[in-house]
Amino acid sequence: MGSGDLRLNIASALIKQVIALQDFETWSRLRKHYLPSEYDTLYKVIDSHCDKYHQVPTFDDLRYEIRDGATRDRLYAIEGIEVEAEPLHLLEYLKNEYAQKEILGSLETYIDQSVAFEDADESLAHLHQIVLDVENKVDLQDPEENMQYIPLFDPDEEVSKYLPLGLNADYDDKIKFSPRDLILVGGRRGAGKSITCANLANNVFDSGKSAIYFTIEMDSRQILQRCASIATGIPFSRLKLKNLNVTEWEKVAGWWANRFVDGEERLKEYKQHRDFEKFHRTLTSSCELLPTQQLDVVYDPSLTISKIKAELDKKVKALNVGVVIVDYINQVKRSALPSRGGQYDWTEQIEVSKALKAMAQEFEVPIFSPYQTDASGEARFAKGILDAADAAYALETWSPEDSCITFNCVKMRNNSMDSFTSTMEWDSLKIGPDSSLSPKEKDESELKTGEDIDDL
Repeated sequence: MGSGDLRLNIASALIKQVIALQDFETWSRLRKHYLPSEYDTLYKVIDSHCDKYHQVPTFDDLRYEIRDGATRDRLYAIEGIEVEAEPLHLLEYLKNEYAQKEILGSLETYIDQSVAFEDADESLAHLHQIVLDVENKVDLQDPEENMQYIPLFDPDEEVSKYLPLGLNADYDDKIKFSPRDLILVGGRRGAGKSITCANLANNVFDSGKSAIYFTIEMDSRQILQRCASIATGIPFSRLKLKNLNVTEWEKVAGWWANRFVDGEERLKEYKQHRDFEKFHRTLTSSCELLPTQQLDVVYDPSLTISKIKAELDKKVKALNVGVVIVDYINQVKRSALPSRGGQYDWTEQIEVSKALKAMAQEFEVPIFSPYQTDASGEARFAKGILDAADAAYALETWSPEDSCITFNCVKMRNNSMDSFTSTMEWDSLKIGPDSSLSPKEKDESELKTGEDIDDL
């Protein structure tokens, strides 16, 4: 018996058992593409009945609902076979067979068309993309629907991974994010989205964990310079130009030394010779980075979902990652292939958002990503990117004189929709952790105070 005949027989047996046992749960896990194409019409009839009545049709129901002669003959053949196997076992076979077929077909196409023209990194990214595509078509894990198997609380190990944003101490006391959450922050160009990312990366590093920072527009050096400015309080404009006094150079050296195992000893040496270039060379050439506390920056102007996944495969467990930052979501490509809709393909952006959420769940690490908004404050080109998010904020920036920034909550899946305003040091780019009143709140407070005085 060939594999095609076996697949047909397994499909017949599965449908027979689902109907005979009225197994709605197994049917809900079945996908049309798991079955041979000969079953397309029958699948549609059964699925339509399930959608309408929320139960599997009986054979009598189907004899009444099927009008096509060939499909009715196939139903009669299925009804007459004898089956003892469990429906879930039959489903598992069809699912695995389909997944293997998809993987082999994709690999064959890839080898024929691309493999000879790619370097190792491109090949690895392409292979990850193939896996991602198959995962999107196949439910690799059955959902745990029985209360017997669902723990009421997250284990302590997972609770320890909860992420406080570190942007506002009062807010952190109320809200922390699960290691499976996707958190988005929106704003117009120049509103402070990347600054927020750099602050979050610093906060996670200071907590003793690693942050993996994917950047598309700014290179790695710019990201680290921003982080150094935030951590040291040195104005970014002067740090970038190396226009620093002795005390400031020492602060930068101390911040850099904190990334290395022997950094403290090298810092003592630096304080003797005050030669930053020599100090930097010594660290990078002869000292090891801290194994589980890093600011790991990945710069890739052509960042794809498969590249992100490949990096997380290598680094999440090894580096004790507390957050993954993707700066920013609108610029991430689903694959290395050209977008179907060009630069403003909103469907691709929605797929990217769903893929980031899936990776947060798979790797059990929160993912934080900015998104661009239009003049009205809505997500630019693709409102649907917020659908997959567990939380989303819209930045409201004020003038430098106000020294504050507001995070307006526009979505919160598992907590209250609380917004917050934090202090903002525009010179050093430092956000919080202190709370602040926005100019609007200050005006309202002054008006209220005036009314109270009048009442007295």
